[in-house]
Amino acid sequence: MPRPEINFSGLFLFHPPPDKRIFRQFWNAQSTIISFSNNFSPLFILLSQSHPLYLGEHEKDLFVLFFLVAGRLLASNIGIMSENCQQSSEWWDIVSIMKQLTNSDCTQIILRRDPRYDGRLYFGVTTTKIYCRPVCPARPKPENIVIYKSTSEAEKAGCRPCLRCRPDLAPGNKFINPGKKLAHDGLRLIEESTTGTENVESIAQILGISGRHLRRVFGEELGVSPIEIMQTRKLHLAKHLLLETCEPVIDIALATGFNSIRRFNQAFKAVYQMTPSKIRTGGRSKVYQSDGLLLTLMVRKPYDFASILAFFNRHAARGIERVTLDSYERYVLNQNSYATIKVTINKSQDALQIHLQGFRLRQIRLVLLNIRRMFDVDHNPVYLPASPAIRSTGVRVPGSFDPFEAAVSIILSQLVSISQATGKLSKLIEQFGALIGGKDIYCFPSPEKLMTAEIEQIGITRSKANAIRTLSEMVHRHEFHFSYAADLSETRKKLLAIKGIGPWTTEMIMMRCFGDADAFPESDLIIKRALDQNLIDEAMWKASRSYMTHYVWNEFAETLSKRK
Repeated sequence: MPRPEINFSGLFLFHPPPDKRIFRQFWNAQSTIISFSNNFSPLFILLSQSHPLYLGEHEKDLFVLFFLVAGRLLASNIGIMSENCQQSSEWWDIVSIMKQLTNSDCTQIILRRDPRYDGRLYFGVTTTKIYCRPVCPARPKPENIVIYKSTSEAEKAGCRPCLRCRPDLAPGNKFINPGKKLAHDGLRLIEESTTGTENVESIAQILGISGRHLRRVFGEELGVSPIEIMQTRKLHLAKHLLLETCEPVIDIALATGFNSIRRFNQAFKAVYQMTPSKIRTGGRSKVYQSDGLLLTLMVRKPYDFASILAFFNRHAARGIERVTLDSYERYVLNQNSYATIKVTINKSQDALQIHLQGFRLRQIRLVLLNIRRMFDVDHNPVYLPASPAIRSTGVRVPGSFDPFEAAVSIILSQLVSISQATGKLSKLIEQFGALIGGKDIYCFPSPEKLMTAEIEQIGITRSKANAIRTLSEMVHRHEFHFSYAADLSETRKKLLAIKGIGPWTTEMIMMRCFGDADAFPESDLIIKRALDQNLIDEAMWKASRSYMTHYVWNEFAETLSKRK
């Protein structure tokens, strides 16, 4: 019997959001909201049959988000209908149909240094013309605070970044207003652009809209145009390279997408109020003398680097990756030789330390983007369930440096042990890959190579081999794209349509290759046992089940994998 629809004209929600089990209670009781308080410290009164269920009052200093639309709330596995009538599983999608936060709301967020909004908004101080993150230790007077939707908007207003919280070099936001899909996808496409100089029309064409509409969406959601976002990202990368490398200023300018040193100097001085050369001699630079480049990527605490390394170690591609107890190393094809990436943790700076050798400066932007995604740098731990024990683990979802390589590896992992899967992966690399630069260093076989290869020779089933060939052909013909801006629903359908790829494989690919935070391989043996034994409450993790999966693997895999 289908669930009935609930019509409503208004519904109070609280921030921080209440436990999502509230929605399950609400639905299971088929309850009705019968009362609202008028003092903005509302009380949820739900009817459970004939008895009211009191869910509690919240303090008055916590602001209330209010649904203004008269629409439908469809609770199907705690699902929410968004304003475009698409079912949403991400908590923050609800924001798309809520009243926008007022300046007063945002000021309260800043005064209490609310980490939930780190990466979601910024604030400037009118007296100093400096902008900061919400978690900055600075304590400006409320009357001097100006709210900005993005770093680009803050810099457009003439503010320069704070030297304490480093908003220009800080981790980003994995969920950039997910309810606003066009702005979210546009930002992802700007990140993934191969040259960093793509124009607005080309990005709009990929999204299937006009350039004018894309500019309007960016203006509404981020306070700036796509061009200004591109300019800001180039300047932030340039500052990063100026502070942490000894490369000539002109080389950095050209590598970050500026056509001339004059235009670079003008743009840089307009934002930072100093020349590129001076920022290196201002006493705050961190130029490292080493073989290659040594860069840092800031992370949010807590950060479980050890578990990420352990995951990569278990799934390492021999000849391409090498993992130790405290480092990850990767070899990357670079013309006729190879370049190397080495990642370690710098706990004193709350940062990943990236050692790059053999890369040209113009390659650094995409290399850093791939590392950010691989090590889940932009995740904010406060998005996880409100349990101090869970948040203190610092769980992250390992991504992939080469999504095609990771997808093939996942297909090989179907219905076999990890050791068997990595053994087959090694055979595939040795047989169909190519040696580069020396003994035992390989590049992964290309889609063009695998689409016609007799992959069964490595000792796998014809079903797996056909799945790899089909996926390789789709990638080669540009019928399948690995992008964080991809439509997750359509991508799932394409993967499941490939014979030999089932739900577990699809969810693992979505998790590692597309950054889907709610990908959930529910048929996984460890996950099933954890749920059966009530070691974890899936309802608490709605919209972040990828993190639940890795939390379970990290915490319970050793005990739950034992034969009973």
